[in-house]
Amino acid sequence: MAKNEIKVRRRLIDDTTLQRHRNYSLLLKQHERKKRIQRTKRFFLYSLLIAVVVILLLTLVSYILVQLEKNRELKQGHDKTSQVIKKLSKDSFTVL
Repeated sequence: MAKNEIKVRRRLIDDTTLQRHRNYSLLLKQHERKKRIQRTKRFFLYSLLIAVVVILLLTLVSYILVQLEKNRELKQGHDKTSQVIKKLSKDSFTVL
């Protein structure tokens, strides 16, 4: 005998199983409704998760770009001040 046959024989037909089979269409409707709700919840949760990750990535990229721009401005400002200092130092040597 196969395992499935043994399991079927072990099940006894009682009032609850009979009631379950009488309302089988109702059970199927409830099951489909639960599955639909679970799929909808899963879709919204994954959408929310993806949106949060995208927002965090965009924030990180914008922060990095701002920092790079600040560094570039500081370097340009530093180059200008160093050129002014060199000119002043050359002029001061000629004055002496």
